Amino acid sequence: MNKHIVSILIVVLISANAFAGNLKAYFTYCTFNSPDDGPYIETYLSVVGESSQYVKNEKNTFQSKIEITLIFKQGEEIKKFKKYNLLSPEINDSLAEKVNFMDQQRIPLPNGKYEFEISIKDLNAPGAPFKSTQILTVDYPQNEIGISDIELIESLKKTTTKSIITKNGYDILPYTSDFYPENFEKIAFYSEIYNADKALGENENFLISYYIETYENNKVVGNYKSFVREAAKPVNILLKSFTIEKLPSGNYNLVIEARNKNNDLLLTKKVFFQRSNPKSTPLLISDDYLNSFVATMDKKELDDNIKSIEPISTNIEISFAQNQLKGKDEELMRQYFYNFWVTRNNLEPEVEWKEYAKRVETTNKLFSTGIKKGYTTDRGRVFLKYGKPNTRSEVKSEPSSYPYEIWHYYKVEKFSNKRFVFYSPDVVTNDYPLLHSDMPGFINNPQWKVQLHKRTNQPIDMDTENNSDHYGGRANDIFNNPR
Repeated sequence: MNKHIVSILIVVLISANAFAGNLKAYFTYCTFNSPDDGPYIETYLSVVGESSQYVKNEKNTFQSKIEITLIFKQGEEIKKFKKYNLLSPEINDSLAEKVNFMDQQRIPLPNGKYEFEISIKDLNAPGAPFKSTQILTVDYPQNEIGISDIELIESLKKTTTKSIITKNGYDILPYTSDFYPENFEKIAFYSEIYNADKALGENENFLISYYIETYENNKVVGNYKSFVREAAKPVNILLKSFTIEKLPSGNYNLVIEARNKNNDLLLTKKVFFQRSNPKSTPLLISDDYLNSFVATMDKKELDDNIKSIEPISTNIEISFAQNQLKGKDEELMRQYFYNFWVTRNNLEPEVEWKEYAKRVETTNKLFSTGIKKGYTTDRGRVFLKYGKPNTRSEVKSEPSSYPYEIWHYYKVEKFSNKRFVFYSPDVVTNDYPLLHSDMPGFINNPQWKVQLHKRTNQPIDMDTENNSDHYGGRANDIFNNPR
């Protein structure tokens, strides 16, 4: 479920809605399962005190009153409904500081798919309430291993008196945002794994891993990975944290996995969060580079190696690397290059680099020119990024066309049947720039067939997209029917 989207919507829309009195609130939720009572949902709402309206009450103090309505529907039928008022702490002076206040509800909710609507109204302010609706699925099989949602934690302590925030001996105050500003030093979280004893056998050992990965490409970040060994129980608790002082700004997932003793993946659960940390130099999380494989690289070799990884780098990594190469800070270059491979293979970064280096060597042999290394050419970049194409059609000589190649991949990332057209407009060198591709993120040139055959055919209509009917032309057929 995209809980972070809900919280963002509520913050943005309520604060922007003059009719709702500029109320600002953060809302999120998690589902859990009780072995005795069945599934339930916990809702967490945090109201920014200064954004709500305070009026004098019967005690002659000032207080804010927020009306909350929670509706769970299946089709036109309302399955669960709860409406209540959330009261702020009382203050004696209307000009006094208004602290933030929060609410937590726990509502039994059987397995099923629901349309979940939350309505929030400042009863002391004019205007209609704010409403948000999304689809919620509750699915906790009785005899299969399962996992709750991941609850982000603001603080916790051992329980002395049970309350609505008590779970398994702890009073857990939820963190209702998915945004972690630079003053946060930790990200703490809570989750429950169910029926491990039924799925694996009572007290059978299994492994729970938890880590932080990049949101964009699902790569483990630095050393932000750990694990615990557990004996299978009806409910296994995971209550852990990471220190994030050095975690750079960016979008991340917090991930929990469970595996059996054969290392088979049993389940996985993720929650999104965003980090703002201007003080942390991006991509330099680990300091272990001093005694690593990068320590023996001379500056020229290091420079070349950093350039060679650009085809598989993110935009942030490319920008950072280019700045470091300009700055000529050799130690930063070493640290960056080491961390690059740590994020790809936390346990064996050197092995990961050596495997890639073999691909770079192959790329240079295949695609280098008299003045360019293979990894800097368009063919070299695609080759390093996506590997060897499933089909590679090379046409060195064809009437009226420049030499060209058409590469076809059955599967590229989440896409199927993607093609790349390279050609040699200077005819003689081995540098074939990319002319056209139907892969998102690459040049898409509707006039690629016109440009390919401009060697002897100059088009009369400069806007034409197709002149494939020239004598002996096969490009259109190869592109549409790769073989």
